[in-house]
Amino acid sequence: MIPFDYHNAQTVKEAAALIDHRSVQAIAGGTTLIDLMKLNVLTPASLVHVRDALPSGVSSDDQVLHIGAATTMAELADAEKGGRAFPVIRQSLILAASPQIRNMATIGGNLLQRTRSPYYRHPDMPIDGHAITNHGEGVDTAMLAVLGNSGRLVGMYPGDFAISAVAFDAQLELSNGETNRRVNAREFYQVPQQKEFQYSTKLKPNEVITGVIFPVSASLKNSYYFKIRERSSYAFALASAAVGLDIQNGIIRRANVGIGGLGSIPWHSAAAEQALTGQAPTDDVFRAAAQAALASAQPPAGLEYKVTLAQRTLERALQTLRDDGPLDDDALWAMQHGRSDTQPTQRGA
Repeated sequence: MIPFDYHNAQTVKEAAALIDHRSVQAIAGGTTLIDLMKLNVLTPASLVHVRDALPSGVSSDDQVLHIGAATTMAELADAEKGGRAFPVIRQSLILAASPQIRNMATIGGNLLQRTRSPYYRHPDMPIDGHAITNHGEGVDTAMLAVLGNSGRLVGMYPGDFAISAVAFDAQLELSNGETNRRVNAREFYQVPQQKEFQYSTKLKPNEVITGVIFPVSASLKNSYYFKIRERSSYAFALASAAVGLDIQNGIIRRANVGIGGLGSIPWHSAAAEQALTGQAPTDDVFRAAAQAALASAQPPAGLEYKVTLAQRTLERALQTLRDDGPLDDDALWAMQHGRSDTQPTQRGA
């Protein structure tokens, strides 16, 4: 790790005046940034500690759930008016990381994770696209995107919580200390363009994330996050689905769908939502929605299996939510630790 200067900001204005997200970067929990600095993937000249400057805490009412950017993953997951009230949020946080990481990592930082693809983890890494396309033994393509890649080889977005944010139309609060603005999570992330190998965002230099706002809905309360991994716990998704259903009189009145583990950005599927809305919650309808969600996939050579895997993941998430409802903690922890023999039960059962 190269030497760097360190500043401890006390206000958003103080922090934003220093940060440019390149040579001067923000640090709060540090669980991703420090890893990248140890690898010399990122080499900022200065770090600005923003945890004391940013809002923290969780609150909700009948209209919105508000999360301060300095809130830790653990605090949000455990909050009575946060993760415990909205299952998809709690599940996406707990299935994402170990307790140690959740106790340190902040929500603002979690939203800005970089790809875990070894080819694109460093934006300046020389790329031999031919070698990756015609990959041989030992070449890992599992972290390449199959959605939002325009037929190119780009890195996959690795996070979990952001999948829930785009699925349920959350907004991000951004500030430079003087002016504040809100950006929809679905618009905040921008797919790689031209020679870019991973996503960009609408975060401006001298601007930081200060909060996240979820609109409260019946589908957010009746929601589920399902994740397929290479190992039973604390691994990045091969495929995941954030889903919510508002079912009234046997008809889906509202559906929310996000897909993880496949997109160059956290992937919201409007096509799947359209296929579900106004329909009965049958297996055939779920299958059609899953096919619609992956219709635009362009898998690189060797990743065709992820399209089928993602379709099955989305179908199973919808079926589980329909048949068992939001999972209780026993079922959640069983899923986290790979105890597949444990059957889901209804929340509170």
